Amino acid sequence: MVLDDMSAHDRFLVLLEWILALERRHHDALEPGLVYIKYDEKDIRDLTFGASDAAQKLSEVADCLKDAFRGSDLIAREGMSFWILAPFSQIDPLIEKVRQVMATAPQNGLAIAHSNVRLFMLRDHIGGPAGQFKSPQDFLDYLKALPEAVLPL
Repeated sequence: MVLDDMSAHDRFLVLLEWILALERRHHDALEPGLVYIKYDEKDIRDLTFGASDAAQKLSEVADCLKDAFRGSDLIAREGMSFWILAPFSQIDPLIEKVRQVMATAPQNGLAIAHSNVRLFMLRDHIGGPAGQFKSPQDFLDYLKALPEAVLPL
């Protein structure tokens, strides 16, 4: 479970780095989108009974997200947060997919709060400071710190 998460995160960063480089050279070639879902510690404590149970629940969230999104979309877990990279995406279908996931997740005991979901289209960030980051992880950290881009539901 943990090794799978680490491997998925590594693949995610490699693909994100490639997409960022491609977007810098050929703007809007893929129209990639990123979804960021952050669970709070309180959310996880309410759903679980200890560290082992919390790890299992987060693994279930990752499996739920993998089932809900396309095979070409990558899911990466980062602690209690998840990144979803949709390389070929437009904003409206991506918003609709996330809405669908949020609506069906509570059936599996995996509620996702609206305020914990953020959506980014890379083309909106590629020309600015995003082009100056040394690594894809730095870019993700930059996106996490932005005060905007909460999913419009």
